[in-house]
Amino acid sequence: MTSLLSYTLHDGGSGPLLVLSHALGMDREAWAPVRAQLGPQARILAFDHPGHGGSPPLQGPASMDALVEAAAALLREVAREPVVWVGLSMGAMVGMGLAIRHPTLLRGLVVAHSAAHYPDAARALWDARIATVRREGIGPIADAVMGRYFHADFRAARPEAVAQARSTLLATSPAGYAACCEAVRAVDWREGLPAIACPVLVIAGARDEGTPLGLSQAIAQAVPGAELAVLPQASHIGAVEQPEAFARLLRAFVRDRCAPAHAEAGDDGADGYARGLQQRRRVLGDAWVDRSLAGRTAFNTEFQALITRHAWNDIWGRPALGDRTRRFMVLSMMLGLRAWDEFALHVRAALDGQDDSRLTPDEIKEVILMAAIYCGVPAANHAMGIAGGILKERGQA
Repeated sequence: MTSLLSYTLHDGGSGPLLVLSHALGMDREAWAPVRAQLGPQARILAFDHPGHGGSPPLQGPASMDALVEAAAALLREVAREPVVWVGLSMGAMVGMGLAIRHPTLLRGLVVAHSAAHYPDAARALWDARIATVRREGIGPIADAVMGRYFHADFRAARPEAVAQARSTLLATSPAGYAACCEAVRAVDWREGLPAIACPVLVIAGARDEGTPLGLSQAIAQAVPGAELAVLPQASHIGAVEQPEAFARLLRAFVRDRCAPAHAEAGDDGADGYARGLQQRRRVLGDAWVDRSLAGRTAFNTEFQALITRHAWNDIWGRPALGDRTRRFMVLSMMLGLRAWDEFALHVRAALDGQDDSRLTPDEIKEVILMAAIYCGVPAANHAMGIAGGILKERGQA
């Protein structure tokens, strides 16, 4: 299959090739704010989906599968290497389809402001939009789309950006737009999400009314190892509303999880992150790690990556001591530092540890008794209260 999609390729930089996949009614130029943040060193392939920008509409029945196959043809013809797919809304739906149907084409996947499936009530709204566009064109829906794409504060502060997006929407082929609406309306990747094997970052907007946070959380929970980051001041087009924060998340994701071949000397990048995440889950448990990753934001994502690579891979991953010994050490140090939240976390983790690393209540008590001598009775007394409360709530007191 030969690709008919219109694209722009900047291949003069370094690192993995990033493919920027736009939202419904937008085009490749909607990524300009993020491209500016990434700088000239980034390798970028930006393209127009069928019926958008310079690309002709779909030939044949409109479906998400057709959009996915058109994208796969583009990657085989132009990219010719596994890519990091950065998709927004419809563009992310296509990315999920590629990860499920054509996994060898992707090195990593960013799913921004998107859904894997719509409930019946939402599909009814899509039906109404499709009928309006086919009957009257895009004009009657333009203002409503801008209201969903950008929150009120952004519309007031950046009217020129909203006007540009509105102009792009109105320039879109009504037939091409309606066809893509039909594909989006019927999307359902739920069954395939658990099979996605490449690294995945899910980005959501806290103010997104069209694609609420719960839809992003569902994707992150279904894809093994996926991470969720929330942009607090974004609605649906976070790449335009918060390009700096969006690019920061993207750079960290590519560096830490998608680019082992491009890591700095002494740092094995994505491999180190993956091993650290596995170690972190083994020591602290999936539930706690999932809650921590769900709290990722543009502000703290680099810190999360740092502790996962260095604390959990570089230190906890060293074989000399083993998990049991390190649990004793961490409990003692957290008590001595009076880092009570961390102390409680590691008490729970030690009690829930795997058979070869689990600590018994009596062993935790011995840690506290020794700390009473070397760290002081008041600190040990407080630690005894924390550990005793945890044991009581678990029925182990």
